[in-house]
Amino acid sequence: MKRRAIGLVVGLWLAGAALAETDESPHLVGLMGDMQRFAHKLQLSLDAENALLADFYAHELGGAIAAVGQIDSYSDYPVGRLTTSTLSPLLKKLIAGLDAGDLPRADKAFDALLEGCNRCHAMTEHDYIRVQRNPANPYLQNFSAAP
Repeated sequence: MKRRAIGLVVGLWLAGAALAETDESPHLVGLMGDMQRFAHKLQLSLDAENALLADFYAHELGGAIAAVGQIDSYSDYPVGRLTTSTLSPLLKKLIAGLDAGDLPRADKAFDALLEGCNRCHAMTEHDYIRVQRNPANPYLQNFSAAP
């Protein structure tokens, strides 16, 4: 049993090393999933007019955008540079709206952020991936402000 576990660990390490040698970034999909989750929770927070929670998720989204920004290329596209140049300024506008206490402005900036996601997907020939608002709450979370 111990030999199998060691073999599994070595095999997984070798597979990871082989992926790391290519210009592909296997963790991009995971980071995009993080971005999608944080963006959706941000939208639900904005919909519930919970500025404090929206600010929290905006900053979490910013961390995911920064992580994607560290990826040099994916399928020969400079996804890191594109993500940073496209989404970071849009997120800053959203955060500025939140900081000003202007939820309608932040909400409008959120829509622009989603449009930025779709533009980036189009630039990388991934326009079959389209993001849009979704009012459904699949989370075990209440997004309204605490009483």
